[in-house]
Amino acid sequence: MEIKELSAEEYDKTYPSEYVYNSVAFCELNREKVERIRYLSIGDTKPRFGIILGERADSLASPFSAPFGGFTQRDTLRLDYMDEAARLVADYACRMGKKLIITPPALVYDTTLLSKWTNILSSHLSTRWVDLNYHFDLSRMDDYSCHMERNARKNLNRALRQDFSFVKLDSGKRSDVERAYNVIRRNREERGFPLRMTLEQVWQTVSRVVSADFFVLEHGGNDVAAAQVFRVSRNIAQVVYWGDIREYSALRPMNMITYCVFKHYHDAGLRILDIGISTECGVPNFGLCEFKESIGCGVTLKYSFESKQ
Repeated sequence: MEIKELSAEEYDKTYPSEYVYNSVAFCELNREKVERIRYLSIGDTKPRFGIILGERADSLASPFSAPFGGFTQRDTLRLDYMDEAARLVADYACRMGKKLIITPPALVYDTTLLSKWTNILSSHLSTRWVDLNYHFDLSRMDDYSCHMERNARKNLNRALRQDFSFVKLDSGKRSDVERAYNVIRRNREERGFPLRMTLEQVWQTVSRVVSADFFVLEHGGNDVAAAQVFRVSRNIAQVVYWGDIREYSALRPMNMITYCVFKHYHDAGLRILDIGISTECGVPNFGLCEFKESIGCGVTLKYSFESKQ
């Protein structure tokens, strides 16, 4: 096989991606974050693998502005083809004198395929770190209370007694997107956590590329919690942000909004709700891990690889 660089239009036609983060539209929306985007096709008599790399001064990265990236393949392929594709991309970066960084999705997205890619990539690259990525298996909603820890069940029961209203907003209206965003912004400010997307970035993303849902939890006429969720693929949604307002925390709004969001996507027929990592460069946030486990989430590994030195 060999590598060929395609135009964005050629790549889009050749490698339609299952995941929005690996799409040409999403990468083009974020192209100002890198010096150049390289759309690579790996194949022989026909194209077999594609990968989108964001080029910076010292690196080629997939993703360059998303939770995950990695290879897109046209059909089920043999391990030896996968191995050759990984080697060719690693050699391509080496010839350019740049570090190659690849972060595939967490294993829950496709355990069999991503386990193969983990094995293959670890043969050609070094492990940067391994994150803990939490998810909720939406089939658990049928007997949700059995999957919660005792304290979380107690907090949810308390929240259910409050006069909360769960509202799904209109993601096509900027004012509704801003309404949810303002709750998340305040939550991050109160807790000293960074908010990596500006309101304008969120709006451009959801109005142009990503199918998204926004929710707020109301109490006494006030928005006390919110959630921003992206439809990542046909049967998986991903929580991008969620959080509550500190002064209402005694009412357990986070337990309530997580329950409502879980139920919403269960009723919509999705398979998995990706809750995201609870680690920073592989180092766990113990409180965040504990909360996600208490509300019934499972965990799988999410690997990040880089060129061997």
